[in-house]
Amino acid sequence: MRGFTKPGLWSFLQLSCRSFSVAVVEKADKAMLSKLRKQTGIPFINCRKALIKFDNDFNQAKKWLLEEAQKEGWAKATKLQTRPMSHGLVAVVGDGKKATMIEVNCETDFVARNEKFIALVSKLVQECSIHFEKSQEKLISANKDVLSQVTSSDQSTFADIVALHIGSIGENMSLRRATYLRADNDSVLSTYVHPSSGPNRSAKSILLGKYGAIVELKQKHKVDKPIMALNELGSHICQHIVGMNPRAIGVYVPKETKVPDKEEEVTSAVPKDDAGYNSDDSSDVDKSPSPDIEEEKLLQQEYLLDTSMTVGEFLCINEVEVSHFVRYACGEELEGENEQ
Repeated sequence: MRGFTKPGLWSFLQLSCRSFSVAVVEKADKAMLSKLRKQTGIPFINCRKALIKFDNDFNQAKKWLLEEAQKEGWAKATKLQTRPMSHGLVAVVGDGKKATMIEVNCETDFVARNEKFIALVSKLVQECSIHFEKSQEKLISANKDVLSQVTSSDQSTFADIVALHIGSIGENMSLRRATYLRADNDSVLSTYVHPSSGPNRSAKSILLGKYGAIVELKQKHKVDKPIMALNELGSHICQHIVGMNPRAIGVYVPKETKVPDKEEEVTSAVPKDDAGYNSDDSSDVDKSPSPDIEEEKLLQQEYLLDTSMTVGEFLCINEVEVSHFVRYACGEELEGENEQ
């Protein structure tokens, strides 16, 4: 080539090759970019960087992205761990014979309404349900320390899943607690949340709200034509439990019957310290001391939907009894939690 010495020609060719190489590498496949963004929820700029880094190898790019996001999430989680979390969601999933309820906290109500956060809560309640169903225990209650070590269906720990979303959303978050309840053969479970955060999230009927309740009901006698269907009655009792916050079931005594000096009380299914796993076999739940205040006993409370009668009277009329109940309020104080 005229005008170029040999060294000059070689430098020109090297520069041209480098320019061509950079032009190729810096172009991320648009279809892959869109797919990667959709699957990971990670910003486009990071997805583009990953595809360029691995020459549009989708699987390698995705793996690297998630690993980097995980590192960033744990770094943020460590940095934000002392920030208070008074907002979040309660999620419930159940099928009438078994139910799981969890509480996931965040810092602000804005994030609690974020689709990413809602998706996280929905995923966690399903994963908790799958995990607990492997056990044959009737009642399981787990705190955040226990839950953080549980492995999901994709082999990630719950702690890793939460950390990934902390990195993505930028707020402190925590899977605070979970309860699993299995119905006896002759009883059913009803669930309820308030206020309901939109329609069910999946075919598994995930309910999301700020308050949640699960109640186990049993028909005392076989009734040909019940006054109210058991599932409808259960929904009403759940509403009452959410609204009136009873601490124990109590014992229903008809008005004409003299109240014994010492009542044998049956308490709520939720352990007050919510520490680690507790199964029904331990009998800690049903034998723990009940509150002395009548207003805190479910069966003695005025029925929220008809104040002319107590809950005990309402259940007696319908020939139904309550075996267990669980109530969550998002952000409520838990006895003993700060001591852990």
